[in-house]
Amino acid sequence: MGAQRKFVVGDQVRLTADGYSVSNPKDVYTISRLLPAEANIWQYRVRREDDGQEQAVTETQLVKVLPDTQTGQRQTEALLELRGVRNASALGRAHRAARRADRNRR
Repeated sequence: MGAQRKFVVGDQVRLTADGYSVSNPKDVYTISRLLPAEANIWQYRVRREDDGQEQAVTETQLVKVLPDTQTGQRQTEALLELRGVRNASALGRAHRAARRADRNRR
């Protein structure tokens, strides 16, 4: 796999809300382990700081927590960018499903 990982062990991250995990935006997780890629997407083991709960997540489900010295604006921009990528991906899937349905009706 050619792409480098965006996160390393010890990084603090938040989960993005998607179909696989819905996380309280205030929940902060720490990368506890690097997992192998699946379908060319890096995976990580993360641990929630509040209660120690662990789970495996993909790189696309994570956004890095910025240090307190920086504004929340960049964090918000990163979340909006991820949301836009997810929305574009969902729109693409919907278009492909519609084309398949049209072909099947013919």
